[in-house]
Amino acid sequence: MRIAIFTDSFWPQVNGVTTSILNMVDTLSQEGHHFLIFAPKPKKFPGDAPLLKNTQIIWLPAEPLPTYTDYLMAYLVPPSAKKIFKEFHADLVHVHTPFFVAQKGIKYAQRAHIPVIGTFHTLVSEFLDYVPIPKIKHNPIMKQLTWVYTQHVYGKCDVITTPTKVLADELHEHGFKNVHVLTNAIDYELFSHGKNAEWGKKINLCYFGRVSFEKRIDVALEALFLLRKKYTSVEMNIIGSGPAEKSLQTLSRELGLEKHVHFLGVKRGKELARAVKQNHLLIAPSPMETQGLYVLEAMAAGLCVVGANARAIPAALGKNERGLLFEANNVEDCAQKIEKVMKNAQRRKKLATNAKKWVKHYSKKSIAREWMALYTKTRAHHP
Repeated sequence: MRIAIFTDSFWPQVNGVTTSILNMVDTLSQEGHHFLIFAPKPKKFPGDAPLLKNTQIIWLPAEPLPTYTDYLMAYLVPPSAKKIFKEFHADLVHVHTPFFVAQKGIKYAQRAHIPVIGTFHTLVSEFLDYVPIPKIKHNPIMKQLTWVYTQHVYGKCDVITTPTKVLADELHEHGFKNVHVLTNAIDYELFSHGKNAEWGKKINLCYFGRVSFEKRIDVALEALFLLRKKYTSVEMNIIGSGPAEKSLQTLSRELGLEKHVHFLGVKRGKELARAVKQNHLLIAPSPMETQGLYVLEAMAAGLCVVGANARAIPAALGKNERGLLFEANNVEDCAQKIEKVMKNAQRRKKLATNAKKWVKHYSKKSIAREWMALYTKTRAHHP
């Protein structure tokens, strides 16, 4: 099959959208399927560009958003890109975002009379609470307008996919139709192999992924501050980068934790997997995860997980069977749940074992089969 992907978020950005696209394309391209990816062109290309078989990437002119410089907004599709799309003879278009690039993809699909699948990764309306513009932040009217906008874009898709049932239910409540739950994949083999850090006197908490305000990493740092009053050997590693990094470094200094919170920067692939396995516990404090791929990756790596009891995290952790839940945004409860894991060796071993076994279903090959089945069905049912 020949699939054209249009996305406003892609490599080298570190986020779930990028991870899900790369994992799916990497697996299906090796099985003989062909991909054409349209994405914003980064200002700088790191030296670890993904090598994808049977795949061509069309980089579109883009500029960083003034309020969120990690995100690039494409503003032009040159005639040469349109020509490449036409000559690619796509069987379908798959869009992963609701902005400029994705809208172009929908338009191209309509002109070519081929189906469109739209994946709803992110609750854009909830991001408004973290936009540093007073008239937008915490504005219910703006949130409603965001829902109207996303409905308008995704309403043009033949099928809408979302990675979790909790998000599908939310979309149904806002009038979205043809919503199909299809999870994103993780590289289970990458994270599951290798030796884990042994539990001893020193305990490493960690977070990895996009270091942004909506991830509420500040809750984890404040929980660490409380824990260190009793356990001075507890430290935290933050793997990744993003707009909240400077703010978190400032908070670390204010809490007297600058020597105990380590900002390790962006790591990818094997380097990331090795860095993750040097830790004992993942803290997932965000109340707005639509799936939280980093949580699943941590499970595959054998870490215990303590996460916010909000949106997609409870489904991943089960009824405290695969990790412990704390009340979202509650620092004291977060610290208490971390302490419970630290103090009970038998429980943490059971949590980690249950999680690693359960998350195996999310492997790239397993999920790629589901995507191909949906692609084939959508193509067959298109008029």
